[in-house]
Amino acid sequence: MKKIVFVFYFVFVSAPAFSIDWNAKGMELVGEIVANPAAFFYDFQQDLEATSPLPPGKSFGIQTGLFPSMLPMGYVNGSVKFNIHKEGRLIVGLPQIDLIGGYQNMVLAKIAANQSNDIKDANFNGHYYGFLLASSVTPKIRTFYGYKHSKLNAKLTFAQGRQPELLGVRIDDFDTGFDDDFIIVGFETLKAMNKFWSIQLNYGMNENVITSKISWYGKWFELGFNIYPEGVLVFHPVWNFHLNF
Repeated sequence: MKKIVFVFYFVFVSAPAFSIDWNAKGMELVGEIVANPAAFFYDFQQDLEATSPLPPGKSFGIQTGLFPSMLPMGYVNGSVKFNIHKEGRLIVGLPQIDLIGGYQNMVLAKIAANQSNDIKDANFNGHYYGFLLASSVTPKIRTFYGYKHSKLNAKLTFAQGRQPELLGVRIDDFDTGFDDDFIIVGFETLKAMNKFWSIQLNYGMNENVITSKISWYGKWFELGFNIYPEGVLVFHPVWNFHLNF
């Protein structure tokens, strides 16, 4: 059991600020992670996904997740947005259309595996792609909706003779993933120049999961909360950096 705690230690490095009984709560969380590792790590992938529309008038955007994506999880990541139609350009009432996509790789897991005698290999990576439509309701309010396909690969192999046990069962490795198609709906409110509030709801059609996001974003950064009702960690504070051109 101690070996499993060591493997997932980096997941909880930000937790010392809270008063938690690790002998009880920590083991409970680790058990849930081992039971469904793909779903757990996929929640962190969603934290870095850029699923809000480009600001009006912008044609291209880039984004990278800073917290908890890059720190403490160690995801090297990048997202892009391309505008292929500005609202009302061709036909009055035709919404803004953006293409979205991105890739992430948890390099921290690979580094930890290389430095550990207990872990033979670790590989966590994923990607997503989709599109968003945005329509103005008032000069300051837009609704948006769209689709994304998102996939995560999660693989961890323990060294021979170093396999941990959980509830009396020896764990040699896990090789799993998370692959789902999501419907996205939300609305966005302009609060000041280049400053927006938004709320969105995502529904995974294959796994029947629901997630939501509340965020504020300006010219450089996005701050918000992702909510995963069925996740091991229900609330994820999110901090992302972006540039739009």
